[in-house]
Amino acid sequence: MQRYREQHPGMEFELSFAGSQALATQIEEGAPASLFISANPVQAERLVAAGLAEQPTVIAENRLVIAVREDAPWRTVEELAAADVLIAMGTSSVPVGALTQSALDRLDPSVATALRAKVVTLDPGVRFVLSRVELGAADAGFVYDTDLVAAPALRAIELPRETPRNQYVAVLVTAGDGRAAAVLEFLLGEEAQTLLREAGFLSVTPAAAGAPPKRAGAGSRVAP
Repeated sequence: MQRYREQHPGMEFELSFAGSQALATQIEEGAPASLFISANPVQAERLVAAGLAEQPTVIAENRLVIAVREDAPWRTVEELAAADVLIAMGTSSVPVGALTQSALDRLDPSVATALRAKVVTLDPGVRFVLSRVELGAADAGFVYDTDLVAAPALRAIELPRETPRNQYVAVLVTAGDGRAAAVLEFLLGEEAQTLLREAGFLSVTPAAAGAPPKRAGAGSRVAP
C-alpha cells in the first residue's frame, strides 16, 4: 500500500491487521472500514451474506507447503509421513488450517493418516506454525510458500499439484468510503500484481493482463 500512498498523497487511510475472522467480526460490530481483504473466501463471503460488503474479488493466491529446516533429511511428503517427526498445523478455524485439512484429504489415505498422527499442535495462525519449526519445537509445519521468503533457515516440501491454492479475497464494505473501489482497482493492476509476485504470491493473471478479475465464491481492512 506504500506505493498507492505515494501515488495518491492527498488520500489518507488507515490499515488494520489481524486474523481474517477477527477483522470480519469487527466490521460486523461497526468498526469503520471501506475495504476488507480476507486470507480466504470464507470471511469475505460472510460479510457479503450479511449485506455488509459486496464485489468479492480474488486479488492474489498462495501455495500451501510443508516447512522443514534446511538440513532436514526429508524431501517428499511420503518420506515425511514415514519418519518419526512432530508436525505443526493451524486449527481448522483459521485459513491455513482449513486449507491444510483440504490438502490432507487429497493425499493418498495412508500418507494422510500417517501425517495426521504426527500432528502435535493446532495453532491459531500460520506465524505460530512457522515459529515452531524455526525454534525446533516441531520438525515440520504446514505454511504458505510466501512465509518462507523471510525464513532462510527453512525450505519447503512441495505438496501435489492438485492441492488447492489459498485465495486472498477483497470486498468493498457497503458502509465505507466509495474511494476504496480505486484501491481495489490498484491491487488488481499490473504494478501491484508485479509487487505481489516479487513477494512470492501467485498473481491473478487475467486481471494483470487486463481481463476481468476473478470473482470469489491474516486479512486486513482499509478505512479511507
